[in-house]
Amino acid sequence: MAHSICTPEAGGELPYFQRLWRTLLAPNIDPKSRTEQLFDHETIEFDLEYAFLSYIDLEHETERFDITHGSHEALNPGTTIPLSKTYCRKTIADPEGTLAISDAIAEGWEDDPAYEAFGISSYLGTTVSVDDELYGTLCFANTAPRDDPIRDEEKALVEMHGQWVGHTLDLWEGPPIREQNIDRVEKRVVSSDAIDSMMDALRKPTRRVILMALLDDTTETTIATLERKLNHEHARMRLAHSDLPKLANAGYITWDNETETISKGPRFSEVEPLVQLLHEYNTAFPE
Repeated sequence: MAHSICTPEAGGELPYFQRLWRTLLAPNIDPKSRTEQLFDHETIEFDLEYAFLSYIDLEHETERFDITHGSHEALNPGTTIPLSKTYCRKTIADPEGTLAISDAIAEGWEDDPAYEAFGISSYLGTTVSVDDELYGTLCFANTAPRDDPIRDEEKALVEMHGQWVGHTLDLWEGPPIREQNIDRVEKRVVSSDAIDSMMDALRKPTRRVILMALLDDTTETTIATLERKLNHEHARMRLAHSDLPKLANAGYITWDNETETISKGPRFSEVEPLVQLLHEYNTAFPE
């Protein structure tokens, strides 16, 4: 069965969008609850039993399910799987960022690793981006083929849903969707991804030097100062092409390339307790 916006007897598209957006734009509802409500609505509309929002880690080539809908045994929140075994690998590689499969066997997907791993016969997925970077995918699926082929209008609609989810995550200032942990240094709630980001930032000695240079009341430092601290032949090249962009993208520093100054970024306070601990350790046990 095709989505109701594809059928003239549904009474027009406007009533559908009015019902949908009244739910999705309700105030004081976190992204997880809104996305769950979207899945409740649209699994019925798309005639696809399962739905999920995933996070894709391109570096490690994995996909993790953040929010799921339906009782598929392999689609559980927090489960991480190889990206190579998912249809989503094709979704993110598609120039339009959207993939539709109405009948996997009829369309030649029976030997695909995703079909073999999950038995998904019908799939409609699109990419989700946050701050202009790939976050993951928003997908609807079923183990049975869909009676009516997935239409262009439905692909356009799921793309709208993906854009809405990305926009919501980008603007949300409350606790993120994924699992939260307590930062024992300051008793703050910190997401698992925030902790991963901190560990990634601090695993390179050069990045630790940059962040430690901004501790205490220091408002900014310069590339020249960092070069002297690092005392490495190719320090400037590594700073400009690797470490400074990495920390700037994470929000831990603000980097002015024209003045060659580095200052605390909007998320410096998140990583500051860990940087302070490392600084104290280095002071007590210098190399």
